[in-house]
Amino acid sequence: MLKKLILALSAMTLVACSGIERTPDEQAIQYALVNDVMVRKMSDECSKVSVVAKQAAWRGYRSWWKRNASLVEAADFGLSYNLVTLTDNRLETGARYAMGLTFDIVADAEQRVAKMLESGDREATCVDVMGEYQDGSKDLRENEEMYGYLVKIQQRASNEANDHYLKIAKIESKRGEKYSRSAYVVERLVKRNGCVSPKVRTLKTDGPNEVLEATCADSSFMLVRCEWRNCKIQN
Repeated sequence: MLKKLILALSAMTLVACSGIERTPDEQAIQYALVNDVMVRKMSDECSKVSVVAKQAAWRGYRSWWKRNASLVEAADFGLSYNLVTLTDNRLETGARYAMGLTFDIVADAEQRVAKMLESGDREATCVDVMGEYQDGSKDLRENEEMYGYLVKIQQRASNEANDHYLKIAKIESKRGEKYSRSAYVVERLVKRNGCVSPKVRTLKTDGPNEVLEATCADSSFMLVRCEWRNCKIQN
């Protein structure tokens, strides 16, 4: 009976952490970051298809990022801001919140990209989709409601960024450890690549750029670099 109760409470906790009920700001943050991960993953996948698809991916990604970078950066600030503001100095709690949201973001983006590439003609799909990224059809401002919230977060970032990141540095220094938003993503990535029972630790965090190490059950390890939630194993 006790075991069933613990499992039930664990399930409730997972539902709560998955963010089914998000504030408008959190919805805007997720909207921006999901789209950012999507264009990166779509670009990566299309680069493997053909030379034509690779060129379309490069043009589409470069154009989209040029127009949307400031809003993505604002959303990343918003995620980090919530990490500290909602949990005060309990950084481990904030980290779980941030990692849970990041896990949702990456999983959502991966599912959407996989669905777009389900069709038989992957090259044609890549050219069409990356063309939409290039011409602005998939810009963040296309969703007026989410765009409005992102602009407000952007203004907050402009006014409070220095003080906010200083506070994070002080908390991490006091605790003597760093917390990564990408830890859940890295754990899933290394498991897919044969790492059994990985233990993930953060080596470096520098804004959206992170370096993590996963030690596997056989004592081997994998080094993973993440940029804006896009993580890759280093050879």
